[in-house]
Amino acid sequence: MRAISAFVLTAAAILATALPASAAQIEAAVALAPQARLEARGVAVVVPTRVMCQNGATGSLWVQVTQNVRGDLAIGDKYTSSVPCTGDYHKVDVTVVSRTKAFRQGIAFTSASLNVYLPPDSSRIVENDREMMLVR
Repeated sequence: MRAISAFVLTAAAILATALPASAAQIEAAVALAPQARLEARGVAVVVPTRVMCQNGATGSLWVQVTQNVRGDLAIGDKYTSSVPCTGDYHKVDVTVVSRTKAFRQGIAFTSASLNVYLPPDSSRIVENDREMMLVR
């Protein structure tokens, strides 16, 4: 039994040293504002986000808004294929259009996902979820 344990530990140590150095953590963050602005009588909502990704990387952002409107769900999402990656925080306003029914003033649940790629082979996904107040 001890021989098997020693073998497993040795194999794990060899595997750990074989991992590429590029597996280092990429700097990235995404934050949703506590409030978003309704547009076009609730057909859309402008969601303020702050993104940060490491200089030299490329980033994309996905935002989804879901709200209970009188027992039915108003749902919309938006994919932004490119966000600035300079190592600093940048404000990115994402306009989400409802696919079902109009959004209304009040609380909605919002999710943001920032996908960052750093050549040659490193990537990271960071997320932020929160309740958000939709206002006119």
